[in-house]
Order: sequence, then C-alpha cells, then structure tokens
Amino acid sequence: MSKKFLSSALFVMPLIMVVLLVWWFTGIGSIPVEPRVPGLDERRETEAEEIEITIGEFFEHLSDEEVPPSSNWSRFRGDRFDNISTDPTPLASNWPPSGPPVVWQYTTGEGHAAAAIHNGRVYILDYDEEERADMLRCFSLATGTELWRRWYHVPMRRNHGISRTIPAVTDDFIVTIGPRCHVMCLDPITGDLLWTLDLEKEYGADTPFWYTGQCPLIVDGIAILAAAGDKLLIGVDCATGEVVWETPNDYNVEMSHSSIIPMTLAGKDMFVYNGIGGIVGVSASGADAGELLWIEKEWNPTVMAPSPVQINDNELLVVAGYGTGGGVIRVERDGDGFTAILTERHNPRQGIASEQQTPILTGDYIWTILPNDAGVMRNQMVCYHKDDITTPVWESGRGERFGLGPYIIADDKMFLLKDDGELSLYRFEGSSLTLLDRHQIIDGIDAWGPIAVADGFLILRDSYNLICIDVR
Repeated sequence: MSKKFLSSALFVMPLIMVVLLVWWFTGIGSIPVEPRVPGLDERRETEAEEIEITIGEFFEHLSDEEVPPSSNWSRFRGDRFDNISTDPTPLASNWPPSGPPVVWQYTTGEGHAAAAIHNGRVYILDYDEEERADMLRCFSLATGTELWRRWYHVPMRRNHGISRTIPAVTDDFIVTIGPRCHVMCLDPITGDLLWTLDLEKEYGADTPFWYTGQCPLIVDGIAILAAAGDKLLIGVDCATGEVVWETPNDYNVEMSHSSIIPMTLAGKDMFVYNGIGGIVGVSASGADAGELLWIEKEWNPTVMAPSPVQINDNELLVVAGYGTGGGVIRVERDGDGFTAILTERHNPRQGIASEQQTPILTGDYIWTILPNDAGVMRNQMVCYHKDDITTPVWESGRGERFGLGPYIIADDKMFLLKDDGELSLYRFEGSSLTLLDRHQIIDGIDAWGPIAVADGFLILRDSYNLICIDVR
C-alpha cells in the first residue's frame, strides 16, 4: 500500500466520521425509537405550538339511527367504582375456535382512553391526528354506528399515546376531560355543549407528563375534578357550569394520572385523591363539602396511575409502579377532624403493587397485575388477602404474564386483556382463578384502556382500535 494512499485515508476517515456525527445528531439519520411504557424514560415531550383553543367548538351529527336501551357502565370502574359489573346477563364460559364474535370495530387515534356506556350509547374520547383535535365520539352499542361527535382543535404530540380518560355519564350530562385538561359538559343524547372549563388556564393546573389521566366524576349532578393547581379539588354544577365549591391547595399537591374515588371512611363521605405530593380526603357532602379533611404525605410516588381502593371501614390500599410498591393508609377521627397514617409500606418485590391498573377487591381478596419490577412474579395476576398484602394466596404463574393490560369482573368471571390483545377468561374458585378460554382478539399493541361491559358486550381497545365483542 502506497504512502500516498495511507496519507489520503488518514485525512478522509476523520472527515467521514465528522459528517456521520453531524448527520446523526441533527436527526437526519436518526432512527425514531419511542419507548412504549409510559414513564419509562421520565421525559416530557416538547409541547406543541400554542393556539387559541375554543373547547367543544365543532359538532357533527352523523346518524338518526334508533338506539335500543342497555345496562350501563357509565364511568371509570363502573357504578360502584369496584370494576365489578352487576349486569345479570349470563356470559359464555367458553368461545368457539374463532373466538367471541366481533360485533363492530373502529380505528382510533393513538391513545388509551376507554369507553363509557349509557342507555345504549358508547362514548369515547379520541384524538384525531389529521384534524389535530380532541374529539368526543358517540356510538350505538348495538351496531357501532357513530351517531355524533363534538371536537375542538388542540395541537398535541404523541407521548406514549394521547387520549387517556373515560367520560362520566348520567341521564342528563356527560363530562369529559381531554389530554390538556380541557373539560366539556354536554347533553349525552344530543351532544349539545352546556359548558367548558380549562383547568390549565383557570386553575394553573400542570398537565402531567403523559397528558391527563384522571377520569371525571359526577355525583348528584356535581362534576368533581382534581384541578391540582391554585385549587386542589373543585365541584361544578353540571346544569349551570357554576363552581359550587373549591378545595384550597395549601400543600401544593400536583395532578397525577390517578382518579378521584368516593369513599366512606371513619363514617364520613369523602372524595379520595392520590396526587403527586400526597393523598387527600375531601368532604363529599354536607355544609363542609369541598373541605380538606386530611392529607397523608408519606405516600408520595413520583408516578401515580392506579386509584386508591377502600378495603375496610377506615382503611384504603394504595399501589404504584416504578419501584414504589404498595401500602395501607388508616383514616381515623381525631376530635372534630381526621388523621391519616401510612401504617404499612413495601416495595414491589415484597407485596402487592400495580403500575397502571387499579386492583379489584372481591370480598376479602385483592386482585392485581404486578408491575415489571416485582421480580419473579412480574406481570402476573396475583391475589392477596386484604389483611396480608405481602403474601400472595394465588398467582397465575410464570407462563401467564399480562403486561399492563386491564381486567374486569362480570357474571362471576374475570376478563383479562393482555398488552398484545389476547383476551383470557377465568372462573373464580374462592381465592384462585381457573382458565376457561383464551383468544387473540386483535394483533394489538399497548392494549391498556380499561374494559367496559353492558348487556354481554365488552368494549376493548388497544392503541389504535376500539372493539365491541359479544361474550353472551
């Protein structure tokens, strides 16, 4: 090899390396790699450009199809907030080889928002990427026909999905909260817009990293929302849009992905919210409605998605992922007030935990899918007795792992959806489950949205598909 060639090579190679580095770091040659697990990278996407947002500005009436009535799954975790259906419809114990019939299917924008079902109508928030719009869609449960949609422009960038919440519906109102904390209240039949609220602008709410995850709540005609900004919780009259009470946020609790759950603890009706910076109890009724009753600050995960679960008259279970684990909080009367104490806590290798879905309590037993950091039992469905949340009484086994998928109980059966769209059907036998059937409903991705059920129809979703199946 000539000295002249070597000299040229020694000059050219560094030049090529410089060009390659510029090519890579400017993004021209980078390969887009996006982690699928929310929160894994602990980063926040650069916010989309700001525009003037008119919440609920546009409406499209799409069909006059007659809608037969149905049983209801009208909000997050159902009418009793326990994720257990009371619908008496008998459900099949096994399926044909082709699986349970798919009644209808709809392609959505990327997200994990799930359905509410009320009076034969299915409601779901969807981000339309072509229109760059947050959109409430209303479908017929029986046929999948889209009846109407209400939407407004709000630029968003994908960040492990966009839409994440479930509407709250009554006979008179439907309340939604979009990915940027935009609240709409509508007539559930006509889609007429009654009022709107921007929690970011009006309350200084800081939208969480992976967009709004809390599901709204309607109690006695009052919409209950975690503003978690200048105020902590607020109550809004659905008929008028008037804010009827506000809870001061003296402890600077921030918004999480958890939802507000009504409970009666130590004989007092209260709304329990697991925010970032503390878990709180707020009076739900009476002259002190909206008053902060207690706050417990030792339980303070940096990422919070599951909601709290009441397990006794004065105790609630709290769980989280990302290394946090689980614990028990006891609420007691203290003179004219209340105290809340974290009486038990463990990491995810030592006991009950959950990364995304809220556990289900059946009698004395708690069911959950353990998170990725739970050691050998990671991603398994596991059962604990409520009096001992560190020792499992049943586990699905190493061959039965479900990722972050949702689960629901109906007709004394558990339906469990794996991340990839595989649906498992289990029968309860005391504190254990027996597999009855299993079918790949869809070649899905990130099938994380909670399941809804009514009249023997399950509404499932993955990141891009909304599916109604018949499990009667």
